[in-house]
Amino acid sequence: MVVMSSYREPSGEIRHQESNTRAFVNERELGSGTLYIAESILSWKSSTSEDGFSLEYPHISLHAVSKDFSNFPHECLYLMLDADVDNTAEADDDDEEEDNLTIVRFVPADKGILQQLFEALKDCQLLHPDPNDSISEEDEFDGDDGADAISDITIQMNSINNGNGNGHSDDAMDAEPGQFDDAE
Repeated sequence: MVVMSSYREPSGEIRHQESNTRAFVNERELGSGTLYIAESILSWKSSTSEDGFSLEYPHISLHAVSKDFSNFPHECLYLMLDADVDNTAEADDDDEEEDNLTIVRFVPADKGILQQLFEALKDCQLLHPDPNDSISEEDEFDGDDGADAISDITIQMNSINNGNGNGHSDDAMDAEPGQFDDAE
């Protein structure tokens, strides 16, 4: 769980900084503040206090520009996190499945900036690939399994190549001896 705390600006290069951005965690509005999309971390700081929060990129499962007013009344930068990020002390323990998923929305005062926020977030997230998404040696083909699959394909291809198009192989055709010998 991440709780609002005393905030420090992110280190490293800041790709985009947007003031007058309201933050929402699940259904709770945290107020207006500044959104920092840095190469190291994504952060938001309240404009009325020293409180804020930071999110590590591998925990951001999905991000998008949302214009769906049926679920949320504002255009926003929508983030789905694979971790519990709750800023209330009274977290509801009845539904444990939702406890592992958090929705964070950033609503900038200037809606025209949403695509730029999305692009900056995408670029920074690419710098921090999820280690659980990489292919391990165990996931790769075993030499024998791969050889069997290639062998099956080769056999099927040879069957097709040896056919003359009407279901008969070249061996079944009547050829006169020496018909295909090279001329001397």
